[in-house]
Amino acid sequence: MKKKIVSFAITSILVLGLGNVVFAHGGGSENDWSFKEMHPEMNEQQMEQLYQDCHGSGNEKVPMNNQI
Repeated sequence: MKKKIVSFAITSILVLGLGNVVFAHGGGSENDWSFKEMHPEMNEQQMEQLYQDCHGSGNEKVPMNNQI
């Protein structure tokens, strides 16, 4: 009886663990979004300005977590 419980527990842990790995990697379809899809009302210039405001122009150092 004890062997069955231990076997069931180990099997459950492995199945749930592998399921989480597969779920985390996903098919990619939900993570494939573009900047234009997130902000359809913006034109190219507005999107570029938003990107620069969030990420900086490359010459300046912007803190990663943006906490002031």
